[in-house]
Amino acid sequence: MTDNVVFLHGQPSKLGHFVRIGSGHRQFETLLGAGRMPIQSVVIEAATASKQKELVTSLKEAGRELILDTNVAELSCLGKFEGQAKAAPWADPDGPLTPDHFSRGPNYDVIGKIARFAIERHFDVVHAPTHMLANSTSQWLRIDRDACIALRRALDSEGRNDIGIDYPLMTTVAALRDPIQRRTFMETIKDLPIDNIWLRISGFGAEATAMGIRRYIAAVAEFLRLDRPIIVDGVGGIAALATVAFGAAGGISHGVAEKERFDASDWDNPRSSGGGGSEKRVLIPGLDRLLNMTQMETLMAAPGGRRLCSCNDRSCCPHGWDDTQRDPKGHYLIQRSKQMQALSSIPDARRIEHFLDQDLANANRTARKAARIRTNDEALREVLVRSSERLERISAVLAELQNTVGDGPRSFSPQRRSASGRGAARNNRR
Repeated sequence: MTDNVVFLHGQPSKLGHFVRIGSGHRQFETLLGAGRMPIQSVVIEAATASKQKELVTSLKEAGRELILDTNVAELSCLGKFEGQAKAAPWADPDGPLTPDHFSRGPNYDVIGKIARFAIERHFDVVHAPTHMLANSTSQWLRIDRDACIALRRALDSEGRNDIGIDYPLMTTVAALRDPIQRRTFMETIKDLPIDNIWLRISGFGAEATAMGIRRYIAAVAEFLRLDRPIIVDGVGGIAALATVAFGAAGGISHGVAEKERFDASDWDNPRSSGGGGSEKRVLIPGLDRLLNMTQMETLMAAPGGRRLCSCNDRSCCPHGWDDTQRDPKGHYLIQRSKQMQALSSIPDARRIEHFLDQDLANANRTARKAARIRTNDEALREVLVRSSERLERISAVLAELQNTVGDGPRSFSPQRRSASGRGAARNNRR
């Protein structure tokens, strides 16, 4: 029957949607077992992989694409090395990784350890071992290029050319927006043996301003010249949807109610004491916000709050707010997945229009109504008002951007990869 389907505006290309598991793996096991994990591509971090063997096995059995984040960037910065990252199998117990760890013929075989671990744990894809770059003059840029080539060689020598490599480029917003630095990044990585390019930009994420989103889209779109699918990492919400709708990227990556913004500004500082688990937060797609449970309870108790902001999707939360507060992560996964699936179903040429007229316009209307909700919590009221004002500005700026970019080039879509079908992973131009 599908052979008879005619797409008047061209067959839609499927957008990539990747989720980082993080440390809450027990919850993911429950979500997977309950059929509430619609994401097909999952990023496992090396620092927590040893604690997640059962989850990784379950994900593999369920046919998910498994991607290994080597955590090399974190292991090379003092502030991150002293934390969770040091549990990665290639961490040096004596301190952060240095350029000497990646030199030819080192006693400390970082590349070999990564390749063997990926093979033993049955990963489909490995992130190249790259670092956070303050700018394009960082000594790590050339080291990272060589390390990527060495990783491809190490996997191939083990007979595993079926395991793909993606390249995470981590830098700052300032460096990304600088044309000269951007050109240096692109020139350095253009011929590498990689499938996809992941952009993880410190200082950008789900709460970006209207102009911040516009400038980000313009800068990211420059990487389309490399003829590789672009995945924006550490970005969620309207900012992420806008980037793929405008064609600057072919996929997004984030955590579950976390890691929707990347900030490496303190990575080189000694780790502070204290800390603890992250606060439970609930996604309100109509506000493009994550609110904590206290804020949500206040909002639900306000006149009109429950009707406007609780989940009305019966396939997600059959009993509305009661189900959302019981399973906020499941709610988050389903709602974010539905946003991406809906956009993926729209022909490429119409995605900008659909995003502006549906996703953004609906969020704008909901936010305006929420800003008028009466509550005694002044801080919450300010959050709702700011959310509404932000979405109005985004609507105006991106409507103008649509007039500017027109039908410009678009990112390839990342192809699903597996150890049993490497050929299907090769990129084909839309």
